[in-house]
Amino acid sequence: MKLDAAPWSARKLGKRALKHALWVFIALGTGGAWVLYFADAPTLLHQLVTGRAAPVSYLWIGIFTFVTYYLAGHMREQVCLYMCPWPRIQAALIDSDALNLTYRADRGEPKLSVKEAAKAKAAGLPAGDCVDCHQCVAACPTGVDIRHGSQLGCIQCGLCIDACDTVMIKIGRPTRLIAYDTDENIRRRAKGEPPVYRLIRPRTILYAAAIVLVGSVMLYALAFRTHTSLSVLHVRAPMYTLLQKGVRNGYTLRFANKMGETRKFALVVTGIEGAVAKSEEADVDAQGRLIVSVDPDATQEVQLYVTVPKSPLLGSSQPIVITSTDLGDGQATTVTDHFFGP
Repeated sequence: MKLDAAPWSARKLGKRALKHALWVFIALGTGGAWVLYFADAPTLLHQLVTGRAAPVSYLWIGIFTFVTYYLAGHMREQVCLYMCPWPRIQAALIDSDALNLTYRADRGEPKLSVKEAAKAKAAGLPAGDCVDCHQCVAACPTGVDIRHGSQLGCIQCGLCIDACDTVMIKIGRPTRLIAYDTDENIRRRAKGEPPVYRLIRPRTILYAAAIVLVGSVMLYALAFRTHTSLSVLHVRAPMYTLLQKGVRNGYTLRFANKMGETRKFALVVTGIEGAVAKSEEADVDAQGRLIVSVDPDATQEVQLYVTVPKSPLLGSSQPIVITSTDLGDGQATTVTDHFFGP
């Protein structure tokens, strides 16, 4: 705040330049992370540094960088208030026994400065502990005045608690004028009753069960995940090619090696008698199988061409099965597509 009010100088310009440079650096890291998630990270990172990455990679990193810099740097409050779904979710999850950031009005009201409070107490008049210093508002990332009650912009970060406690300590008053409290306890204190905290109740049990269920599903998926995936996409242009010896279809196979070592896979095509498979990206072993080598933690596309004599074709479309077998552990992965003909 003091820097904003100060006149422009070399020191102020340097601090502002450093601040925005750090913002851009953080935004660039965020944008890069999003793009790296959809590609082989080490390879793409090396290509980005050496200037050999595809233009679309630079384009999307630039878009993500700008959006992060603008939203997180210049529109923080607007994002929290109007774009972030958490306040709406939070409002739907809580009840009267939920712990929320709360201004204890029964103790803080009426708001008076330290001198005015001393005069009021001397005269036998009520005086609250809140000195109306607005430090809680200044500390809030979204500018919420918690003294007006729970609001949509409150993200429950607790910075207002720390700000208020600092002031209370300085003026010699009890801390936790702002604290995590429940609506039920606010009503109980207004009646002169002691606070009660019900941490275990049907709502919290239900939420805990939902978390355990989702966590269990995630752990199961992680523990029993496959180390290989195979997908197939039929070449659409053309759907098939008529050859002198038969009909040929083209397929694009995508291998995913989720292990930290290079693996080799043997390809076998079944489902139609006499089907012969060829690929320029694959080697052929002594048994006539196509062998595809996939780098560690990488994906690889292979163009596969399958030729079938005209006599075994029973119609314009027949199912075809492509099986990939890991030469290391023997794990087989199967995908099914269609073979098209006239």
